[in-house]
Amino acid sequence: MFSQNRNYADQPYMQPDLLIWEKDTIQIQTFPLYCWSKFDQNTLFDNKIVKPECWGCLKNYTAEWKITDNNLYLSDIYSFNYKKDSIKTNLNKLFPHKKRNNLVLANWYSGDFFVPKGEHIWMSQSPGFPIHESEWELSIIKGKIKKKDFKTGNYHKSIYSQNPKKLIEFIDENLEEKTRNELKNKKISIIFKTGKSKNNYSVSIKGLNNKNAEDKLIEILKTLPDFDYYYRHGEELKLIIPITYIDNRN
Repeated sequence: MFSQNRNYADQPYMQPDLLIWEKDTIQIQTFPLYCWSKFDQNTLFDNKIVKPECWGCLKNYTAEWKITDNNLYLSDIYSFNYKKDSIKTNLNKLFPHKKRNNLVLANWYSGDFFVPKGEHIWMSQSPGFPIHESEWELSIIKGKIKKKDFKTGNYHKSIYSQNPKKLIEFIDENLEEKTRNELKNKKISIIFKTGKSKNNYSVSIKGLNNKNAEDKLIEILKTLPDFDYYYRHGEELKLIIPITYIDNRN
């Protein structure tokens, strides 16, 4: 039989920032502080050493943003543990003479700003961040919102990714005896790369030094009735599924 364990821990994790917009507090994966010319996360907290709490994390802080009157403002910066035993930066010192009503206009930031909405449907691979069924795309110029577009994600969730047993059953039902023997006790990573539709995906194998068995397994996987796809900002989601072959037969 095959066993499956979806693994997202191999990729860097990007701690989300927070956006307060109207009555909602939303986790976002757009980071305007990176565009600030003086940005250095090692000096955000008066030179106190603040390390990310997990291996592979890329940020040691959480920035809090607000949208008011079609302007994007920075309201606070917390160390990694947002509001829980965290250190808060001194915005007056970081932005001298620019803080008004406890807010700093993000006039250094121009670009696209994505705000997730709706159901959390998936986790991307590189870097790890949640995928939602829809989002607002804001066009911002020097901290001012010039355009708002609401976009519904183009996606499909296959039973073969949502229910690992179904993928295992499909492989077992189609795998011939010779290939079973060639895969005996092999630890194999199968990599699906999604495409433009549920029937448009590619498959590759890692960890198997047997070209014949690899070709046979890929041939079987390419006959799946459907597989996931998702477009976020025009980019394809890359899904990695590790599968281990275990021979339990007598």
